[in-house]
Formats: sequence, structure tokens, C-alpha cells
Amino acid sequence: MSKENVFFWGCTIQAKFPFMEKATRLILDKLEIKYKDIDSFTCCPEKSLVKNIDETLFDLTAIRNIALAENENVNILSVCTGCYSNLKQARAKVISDPDYQKDINKKLDKIGLNFSGSSSVSHLIEYLHDEVGVNRIKANVKYPLRGLKIAIHYGCHLVRPSHVINFDSPFDPVKYDNILKALGATVVNYNNKMMCCGQSLDRVDEHDKALFMTRIKMDAIKEASVDALTTVCPSCFTQFDTNQFMLIKEGSKYDIPVITLEELMCLAFGIEGTEELIAMHKVKAKKFIDKFNLSKIFKDYSLMFDKESLVRCYNCQACRNDCPMSLNFASYDPPLIIKMILDNDVERAMCSKIVWECLECHTCSELCPQNYSWETVLTALKNIAIKNQVNPPTVKKAEELFFKTLRLGDPQEGARKKLGLPPVKKNIAEDFKKILDENIL
Repeated sequence: MSKENVFFWGCTIQAKFPFMEKATRLILDKLEIKYKDIDSFTCCPEKSLVKNIDETLFDLTAIRNIALAENENVNILSVCTGCYSNLKQARAKVISDPDYQKDINKKLDKIGLNFSGSSSVSHLIEYLHDEVGVNRIKANVKYPLRGLKIAIHYGCHLVRPSHVINFDSPFDPVKYDNILKALGATVVNYNNKMMCCGQSLDRVDEHDKALFMTRIKMDAIKEASVDALTTVCPSCFTQFDTNQFMLIKEGSKYDIPVITLEELMCLAFGIEGTEELIAMHKVKAKKFIDKFNLSKIFKDYSLMFDKESLVRCYNCQACRNDCPMSLNFASYDPPLIIKMILDNDVERAMCSKIVWECLECHTCSELCPQNYSWETVLTALKNIAIKNQVNPPTVKKAEELFFKTLRLGDPQEGARKKLGLPPVKKNIAEDFKKILDENIL
């Protein structure tokens, strides 16, 4: 039986980005992965600051944290890439030097702890990919991230130094990519993908240089035309979300939302409240969320269309000989739309002008040998298009007018008067409108 996991959250996530912690807990609960917390963990410690004070202090602090996990007979699981790298490096160093390990343990013995190396240190991505597996992740996906183009920033400490981390290729990693693909996303590569984000410059009062590094990365990501950037490192998140926000305020036109892997998994798993977590970011993700919500409708076209009927309709195409549009316009090709649906590309199908060129004359419905017809398909697509606001402007205006007045036009009183007709009463049926507002709008 494998050990239970204990989460090592580090300092930054719980202090600045609690939404990262919440999203992580949510996905692990969804995957039914047991874990616990240890309240007495300290900073990992942060390498660039603490190790430069005293290397033994760095090692002792890191090993104490691992010894606490060993005392509980649990393995360490980290979301923070910096904590992951620091703990793993200190663990490897001490294990490789028995005399040094004895010296460390003499100090730990004073507080009732001992380090043996029996507890492992893993990153969340490492655990998800290697232990949970992409197939189990894929099996929990309720709303695939289909059609969403996402760039990944791995972060230096997730894969380097490789001789200690030994998680993935230090310059051409794939495991983060594989998890995103299991969620249904399109992973987009870009220039300088594996280059450091430069966030540590902010820790040594070089903010301008940190912003300069942000620009280099964001320029490359923007050029790749992505819907979002994803990272798991809280320091990298600071660079791409907080510092990008500063650049936007200065006039830079980036506006690329930064969404953590855990949040993307929450979205794909259909976990309620995920949008509220993402709303806590500096760079807002409205366009991304809107696109995701649109894609949710098309997870399974069988919910909207009968697959067997679609296949029969596509193979039959008898309507070509009866439909007035098909007979008079070579460009009118509903089978093309049906093929898109069968290929699970409903988004493109509903945006086609062919959908709205159907005259709804019912000719195909009357004559259809399959008892299905083009009109059945196109009417369903019109309904979906209207709900997602990709219908023609004239249809949008008619929709607005109907819900406002319950009519589709004002009477021509001048012509009516000339013909001796009485004025049309314009009283709105407020009681009926209230029902519509409560149940349809």
C-alpha cells in the first residue's frame, strides 16, 4: 500500500494566491486522492535568499520539513515548483553524504526528529502524470477544453537541475503538455518557452529588469495567438499575472489570462465555483471563460442530435432534389454542416451562413425518406447559435424587440387610419412578460 501524501504549500501560495490551494484541493477530491496537512512546516526554504545566508541553514531547514513528513509516514507533494526543487535538492545532497546526514540528524535529534530519506518529494504534475495517469484524468473530464489554445510555462525549477529533479526533459519536457491534452486543450508552442520568467529579479529590487523579462516572454506568447497561458509556479504566476497587469496599465496590449493547471482541471472536471477562483487573478479571463462556456455545450453532440439520424441524413441527401435553396444556389450545402456535427465541430457548424439560409419552407420535412430532414438539423443549430449570440444582426434585433414589446414591429397607424382601421392598442401583456423573464431570459 502506497503512502498517503502531505501537501507542502510553501509560503507564497497560502499568503498571496489561496485560489491555487483551493483549486488543488478540489481536483484531488474529485480524483479521490487522499492527502493531509502538517501545520508545523516552515518555508522550504527559498533558495536564492536563505541559501545565500548560510548553506547549512538552508539544508537543515529543508531536511527538517522532510523529517516531519517521515515522522507522519507520508510522502511530500508540492504545487510550488520552487519548494519542490529546493526540498528535492537538499534531500539528494544529504542522502549522498552519510557523514553530513549524521551531522544534520544530531541537530534534528534535539527536537525529536530524524531524517532517513524514506519519504519522497514529488511535484503535483509529476504525481498526476506518473501516478494518477492521463487516462484517469481524461476519464474525469466533463467539459473538454476543446478549441482552447493554451501556452505552457513550465518554470525552471520544475525540470532543472535535471540530475536531481529527474522528472522530465530539462529543455524539452512533455508531461505538462500531456495532461493539458488529456483535458482536451490545444497546446501551443512559442519562442523562449523554456526561458526563465525572470521573477526573482523582483526579490533583489530589480523591478525594471523583471518587467523587461516579462515583456520578452509575453511578446513571444502573444505572437503565438493563444487563449491563455498556464503555469503552476507561484513565482512565475506573479511574473505573468501581476507584472503583466502592470504592463497593461502602462499601455502594453497583452491581455493574456494566466490560469493554473489546477484551475484548468477544475473547469474541465465541471467543478462549481472555478470561475470565481479565476476571477481573483489580476489579468481578467472573461474572453477565455466565454469561449470555454461556449465549448461546454458541444462536449457531446448526441445530447442535441441523434447520431444515427445524422448519419442516415448525410448518406441520403435526397433533399438536394427538393430544397429550393439547394436547387438554386450551388453554395447551399447542408450536408457540409451535418459532416461538421458528425466531426464534433458544432462551433463551426453553427457559425455557417448556411444555417440561416434555410427558408423553413418544410419541403424537406414533408418529403424526407429518413423522417428527419435538413430543417431539423438547421433549426437546432439556429437555436444554439442564438443562445451563444452568433446569430445574424437582424435576428438579434428581432429577438431584442420581441422580449421588449412581445411584438416584431410597430403598426403603421397612418396607413391604418387611411383604410379606416382603428388604432392598435400597444398595451404589453406584463403578466406574460414576467413569466418569460423568469423562465427564458
